[in-house]
Amino acid sequence: MNKDSIRKFILPTGPMLGLALIGLMLLSATLYYRAVRIQRFMEPALAISQPKIKFTQSINKLLSQEFGTKEIKGVKFRAGSILVDQSRFFEGHAKGFDPAALNKLSHVFLSALSNEDTREDISLIMVSFRYPLGQDPELNRVMSLQSQQKAWLLLNSLYAAEPQLENRYGAYFVATGMPMNRGAKENNWIEFRIVSTEHLHIEVLQKLEKYRQ
Repeated sequence: MNKDSIRKFILPTGPMLGLALIGLMLLSATLYYRAVRIQRFMEPALAISQPKIKFTQSINKLLSQEFGTKEIKGVKFRAGSILVDQSRFFEGHAKGFDPAALNKLSHVFLSALSNEDTREDISLIMVSFRYPLGQDPELNRVMSLQSQQKAWLLLNSLYAAEPQLENRYGAYFVATGMPMNRGAKENNWIEFRIVSTEHLHIEVLQKLEKYRQ
């Protein structure tokens, strides 16, 4: 096959550049369409999570101010709850709670409730002593009562450490025993569950309003 025969199967430079440009335009259009779809999904998702992330960051900041910026041993914050290992309160204090730990935690709650923006997102703070739920109903009732008594004792100790909590914000607190399945992780941890208000949900809906149409 000579050169003239080969040239018959090769398109001229002009049409080849035209086809290449058309291909690039189609690829760009496809990528743009996919980017728009991803953005339309991501923006509402971010709008939903932003108020909760902001609230979580506020509580984490208060915790770090009291307990330090490094990982806090025996203290965790997740899903709207502050979890504290019982050893943070009882270790070396057989007759009662550790005053240092009580002071730090009471300052966290006082700071959160004293801040109007943060307080708007808090409906209730549940002080819960966890106990393992067993097969014996009578034993479960006894453990429930004991856990609730410990929870009220802890709450009253928080009030004693920071009287303004009770005087100004007592309506935000309640104490209870919390049953947990046996073998569940962190059964021996005390939970301070922060129940969010409707304000936090309204803020989410307001951010989603522009995506409604």
